[in-house]
Amino acid sequence: MRRSPDHSIATIKRGICSCVHAQGARGKAHFMITWGVGLLLFPLALSGCGQGGGGTAATATSAMVGSASPTTPTANLLFKSNFGPDVVLSAPYGFYTGVTGGGGAWQKLTGTDKDTGYTWPVAALGSDFSGVQLITLDPVDASTVSAHITAEIQQVSGPQGPPVYELFQNVKIKAPAGPTPSGKGHAQAPLLIKRPWTIGDVKDLYVSYWFKHQADLATQLDSTVSSGNWRVQFEFKTGGATDPTTGLPYYGGDYRITTFVMKGTDEQLYWRAKADNVADGPWARVDYWQEENHAVPVPVDTWFKFEGYWHRSAGSDGRYWAAVNGQVIVDHHGPNMGDYNLPITRIFPVTAYSGGHANDTGTTIQSHMTGLEIWDGFPCGDGQSCYR
Repeated sequence: MRRSPDHSIATIKRGICSCVHAQGARGKAHFMITWGVGLLLFPLALSGCGQGGGGTAATATSAMVGSASPTTPTANLLFKSNFGPDVVLSAPYGFYTGVTGGGGAWQKLTGTDKDTGYTWPVAALGSDFSGVQLITLDPVDASTVSAHITAEIQQVSGPQGPPVYELFQNVKIKAPAGPTPSGKGHAQAPLLIKRPWTIGDVKDLYVSYWFKHQADLATQLDSTVSSGNWRVQFEFKTGGATDPTTGLPYYGGDYRITTFVMKGTDEQLYWRAKADNVADGPWARVDYWQEENHAVPVPVDTWFKFEGYWHRSAGSDGRYWAAVNGQVIVDHHGPNMGDYNLPITRIFPVTAYSGGHANDTGTTIQSHMTGLEIWDGFPCGDGQSCYR
């Protein structure tokens, strides 16, 4: 669902354009206009490049997120969306009851983003579903789901000031802080890019976006409660394991990597990245590695740029890297395949999911995101942030 815009967007009448790079796969070039404190980056016909400024005049239909792609990219842009005009988030559908408790539904993203020219779902990754999965504490239906979780596209003040469209997820009802009781659902609202296990792995991927944590994040997390001090930022999981009941492959996998916001006993927020086999597979838990970063601040109630990258390998060249506002929070090298070498089937760029407080203290778990980009490698050079 889309909330009606709160502000009109000024049309750019004229500007100084310069060709910054051609994206051959889509037959377009990207042009850049400097506007106030931000940059507008949008595609034009390829014939507009390198012709002494004689290209076709351009018009911007909505404010773009203030970040630009590299002038000489070292990877290929696979997908980009600002959740702009013509991107639609459906009403919840496909209501279900969880196997171990709780319930849920789905909200799919469809349409072509007029800002970027890319269409949902994410075809470059072979996605058979791109959208928000609603996982609720208790079973829900069309008349009750909005009391538990809502997701919508709405217009807000963006990272550079001018209005942008954001994907907003809001978990209103969850279990009290700490572990979820047996028979209840792990209430959350992830943005999910799902893909079949039969089409193979995603060996190299770089994902970036702008994100804003809620103002009360520090009090929503509780370090005095067991498992009440975490919030998920970014995650992927593998799939295609053999279901022990049916003997057939299913969504469960053998490996995941998660980046968390954590709250320490000193009441300070910090970053944690962790790899384990908790990907809904039928095996006992195995933790592979964990790294913490207490030096790079966790921004709260302000937009920040998150970047994540992985190279999958069973050898020492495996890598997981992430940065916040250009500062690296993890750069782990080493094997990052599960015991059964299963492929990545679920990518969660963002999710409203936390072990902390929510309705028990009168708050909710919120996710604000815009400016999603997906590349097949580091676009600004190996191990280099594109934050400007």
